[in-house]
Amino acid sequence: MNSMSAKLKELIKNRRDVDYAFMAGLTFFILVLIGIGYVGNHLYQRLMDAQKMPLSSLTISGDRPYSQDVEVQQALMAISDRESFFSLNVDLVQALIEQTPWIAKVSVRRQWPNGLQLHIVDQEPVAYWNDKKLINVSGEVFKAPQQRIKISLPHFYGNESTAKTVLEGYKALDVLLKSEGFRLNSITLSPRESWQITVNNDLTLILGRVNTVMRNARVERFIKVYKHVIKMPKAINYVDLRYDTGFAVNWKLESGEKANNEQG
Repeated sequence: MNSMSAKLKELIKNRRDVDYAFMAGLTFFILVLIGIGYVGNHLYQRLMDAQKMPLSSLTISGDRPYSQDVEVQQALMAISDRESFFSLNVDLVQALIEQTPWIAKVSVRRQWPNGLQLHIVDQEPVAYWNDKKLINVSGEVFKAPQQRIKISLPHFYGNESTAKTVLEGYKALDVLLKSEGFRLNSITLSPRESWQITVNNDLTLILGRVNTVMRNARVERFIKVYKHVIKMPKAINYVDLRYDTGFAVNWKLESGEKANNEQG
């Protein structure tokens, strides 16, 4: 009986020793977690603090014939000065800069330890759109200061919803006309989708409401007969190509003359 009592006391003592060791280990583990959390939070606050990790360097690259650094800097002024190197939202920076009129797209990267790197691609204008706007190589209409354009561009006219259609038409017609020495100056697509173009500054070709194949065929017909028409002593006002097999020429009036259309 005494032997069993001694064993029971020893078992209880060992269990207490195990419990004490377990609690000591658990307490140490909890203290370690608290320490890690404290250090982590301190480090996070330091990294997010604009005073300790400020953005102080800006690098801008890219082929930029139209946009200007001052416009980019003005766009970045909308970002809070409390932003640090790590807290800065690069998506917000991208959205702000892409609102600048002449900028098509921008990629934004952090540059360790305190810089911001921007690679900017400017809009590439193909033509003026309704005189007040521009159209780019993707057929998108945009508005930007036109005085920065140093090259000659054609003029497109029409509803903005038809911009891509007009651009595709321009690409096809420009190739046809350039091959014969003509310069395409303007394209007008009416609300009823009737095409009219101007070449060599003031010669108007009325193509009518046609599909792509017929439109191009009418221009080719004009090119073939133009060398015969140009021999006439009078200047041409417009050529109406809305006929299946022929055309009509309207001559510019001289003093005292009446309007006259000649069909061919």
